[in-house]
Amino acid sequence: MSILETTLKAKDLFSGFELCRLQEEETAKLADRLEKKKITIAVIGQFKRGKTTLINTILGRPILPVGIVPITAAITRIEYAEPEGAAEGTTEGAAEEAARDDARDIATVYFRNGLCEEVPAADLHMYISEQENHDNERDVAEVELLTDAEFLKDGLTLVDTPGVGSVHENNSKSAVDFAKESDGVVFMLSVDSPLNQIEVDFLRKVRRFAGKFYFAVNKIDRVDEDELAEYLEYCTALISNIMELEEEDAKALKLIPVSAKKNIGVNVLTEMIRQDLVERGAEIMERSVGLKLLEILSSTRRQIASYREVLKMAPNVFNRRFQEMKQLMEGQRQDLENLEDRQYLRAAVNEEKAFLTRQVRELFGIEYYYGVDRDEAAELLDREEYRAELTKVYDELESTINSIFMYKEENAYAVARRIEDLNILMQQMRKLERQIEREV
Repeated sequence: MSILETTLKAKDLFSGFELCRLQEEETAKLADRLEKKKITIAVIGQFKRGKTTLINTILGRPILPVGIVPITAAITRIEYAEPEGAAEGTTEGAAEEAARDDARDIATVYFRNGLCEEVPAADLHMYISEQENHDNERDVAEVELLTDAEFLKDGLTLVDTPGVGSVHENNSKSAVDFAKESDGVVFMLSVDSPLNQIEVDFLRKVRRFAGKFYFAVNKIDRVDEDELAEYLEYCTALISNIMELEEEDAKALKLIPVSAKKNIGVNVLTEMIRQDLVERGAEIMERSVGLKLLEILSSTRRQIASYREVLKMAPNVFNRRFQEMKQLMEGQRQDLENLEDRQYLRAAVNEEKAFLTRQVRELFGIEYYYGVDRDEAAELLDREEYRAELTKVYDELESTINSIFMYKEENAYAVARRIEDLNILMQQMRKLERQIEREV
């Protein structure tokens, strides 16, 4: 069975359970990625290691904002787009050419409520700079930047991520979350700081998600050859241990010395990535999807275990929490009469879905998933349509909670059947896990 067939089988397994709507969507996305064969490489590392500077150097010009303080507050996906209206044979100066290039770059900011906004690339700092979007207070989900950089021409997506280990907790979480989506990771180190515990812990978290890791050692222009050799030897041994590499893989591990600022060694890194994509692209993607599928199956088993614990909860505790949820939704229903003046009420519905998801998690310890459709977020609703949409959301959630937890279910057969169905799902997931482990 191919990894695509395994992924589709997992999707089918999840499709029959309300508890697994998120996992069903995640596996559908994995299958889509396999079919499109589009690889994502994320540049990840501790803050101030030079990640964004490296990306700018790879792209050939300073598209993304950099600074002396932690800059990146949101994920930025960078993809290739054919230049529009590029004049050939012009003799314009460097400043005019740079302005023309910046004008060709297309940036789209996607917000968590589903809305999006197209902005000039020169204004990206307003959305991805830590200073101007502190701890992502603008609620940016991600930014997509389309540019004509040669490195991206064969369908590669390059991603800039927030720094790990800064004082902003949201940044580290975003980096870890996106590592779970990446097929390959460029992990940035820097000669001005030994590999520290923050980086060690992060690598241990993300090593099981990506199909390929590249380790770039930045700022080599600051040390002499002997100091660099000592640093590389130390980090190579440590990384081999952290990544739990087999002896053969440990011997093959190669750290890439670079100076992102002075464009030293960057071509070695990009050529290594290009060669891997040409020679092993399918293998890297299949391994990446297999690892992600293992994590989805594992997290689903943990969720089902949590669900079983909820079913074992003392009746008085469960009833109290269930009533809290009902009272919360009743309060939300009453608040529908006090509508604020907003243009995009469909996006407001999405925000309410996210709020309810958090409440279910806090009260019952399980994930109740609502999908956010970006294509519909900007749809204009009138006040009555808005009330109807939210009423539908509340009714659906109340019905689903009643169904999931079999609230006050007195039919012993129905309860036993639900538990048996979950036991069968667990067995099928374990079987898939064993199969994937053999393949990856």
